[in-house]
Amino acid sequence: MRLSYVIPTRNQAPFLRQCLDSCLAQGTEDAEVLVVDGASTDGTQELLASYGDRIRWRSKPDRGQSDAINQGVAMARGELVAWINSDDYYADARVMTEILAAFADPQVDIVYGDGLRVDVSGAPIGPYRASPWVDVETLVASPLTFVLQPCLVFRRALYLEVGGLDEALHYTMDYDLWLRLFPAARSTRQLRRVVACARYHADAKSVAQMGKQIEEAYRVKRKAAARLGLRAQIRLHGSMASLWAYWLAVRTGLRRAA
Repeated sequence: MRLSYVIPTRNQAPFLRQCLDSCLAQGTEDAEVLVVDGASTDGTQELLASYGDRIRWRSKPDRGQSDAINQGVAMARGELVAWINSDDYYADARVMTEILAAFADPQVDIVYGDGLRVDVSGAPIGPYRASPWVDVETLVASPLTFVLQPCLVFRRALYLEVGGLDEALHYTMDYDLWLRLFPAARSTRQLRRVVACARYHADAKSVAQMGKQIEEAYRVKRKAAARLGLRAQIRLHGSMASLWAYWLAVRTGLRRAA
């Protein structure tokens, strides 16, 4: 099996169907849709069961989102993994055709592209344009990650090689993964197209718990900067100043969380 869609979820039934349908719409040959549900109580299991054998799923308590994703990747049968959260969805039905074409080069370990930020109803908020991968120090120094999480696909073997997600992290697990995944990749490929739509809503962790997310980001950045040396540590301070300025602007109503 070539591709596994790994979808962690918990109590997001209102969004889950659109996510699942966007995966199935890709028409990807020899692929699987795998859902890891953290014992939802909102009808998620009934929704999943309605898809019959078109998807694989399990529902039981877990230790958080990072644990659920690690479980999903461990269960996956595919050489390639598309991790997409249940409140996000793919931009159109041609996305995976283009991504898989880029993986025709056996040296390519990661393919990624642009994102679109949308609100709870799916109305566009604004684009999230991916940037070229440079190096870890540049990522530490940037207040934002260079790619949205649902907008990339990676080789499962590489994910396992770098140790998967840190299950102690609850807000910046994707950012921490990029710090390890991209430097270890033999080659990466960036597509100039929108890959996925990331939903921003009041219950999303990046919105509801933004302060905690920034605090966790600082710990992850500080650890990476200490490994890289003094130059990275100095650049880290500018990165964090920008993040806290953004948080303050959102808290005071000067701008919308996005």
